[in-house]
Amino acid sequence: MNQRVRSTTKAFAASAVAALAIAVAPVISQPAHAATPPATVSAKVITKVIKVSAKPYGTRSYRPVGKLTAGGNPIKGKRIHLQKRASGRWMNVTSCVTNRYGKCAVIVTPKVSRYYRWKFAGDANRRADVSASFYLKKRGSGTSTSTLDYTYANGEKVYNATSTNDLDCGEIPGYKKPVRVNNSSDPWRLDADDDGFGCD
Repeated sequence: MNQRVRSTTKAFAASAVAALAIAVAPVISQPAHAATPPATVSAKVITKVIKVSAKPYGTRSYRPVGKLTAGGNPIKGKRIHLQKRASGRWMNVTSCVTNRYGKCAVIVTPKVSRYYRWKFAGDANRRADVSASFYLKKRGSGTSTSTLDYTYANGEKVYNATSTNDLDCGEIPGYKKPVRVNNSSDPWRLDADDDGFGCD
């Protein structure tokens, strides 16, 4: 009888070991993989640089206005560069910082006729972008009109505008509006959104 018990015990033990081996085998056979952290992507806002205007300024210069937006909203306090196309490449000419309307303006006097564009270099949160190119012709020297400050809508011109002869938009008749700003300093402070026209 003892022999029969020992035989039964051995058979049970063998079955248990076999079952354990089957259960453990899939776990052992699987290669160990290190946990891979999820990739982090730095989200960037799509920006857009727009040429608003490039109005003549005096007899030899222009006053290009650029605008910087993201999702259609103006971006304030960012520097954008006016570039010229020369020798087959784009080169910085000058730059300005955008106001609360996302706009800024510079004065440029082309020595030769050429293409220009606005460029935003991008930052940690916004993509770089450039405006469409635009062509500025070299203008003649002629008689200087550097003292021309404003041109009314009816063609009347204002020279030597100062604080002593200052006019507010409410004091300017409707038929004279909008008023074109010829002097970048805008001595009467008529051009609130810096688009080259006041009282519009």
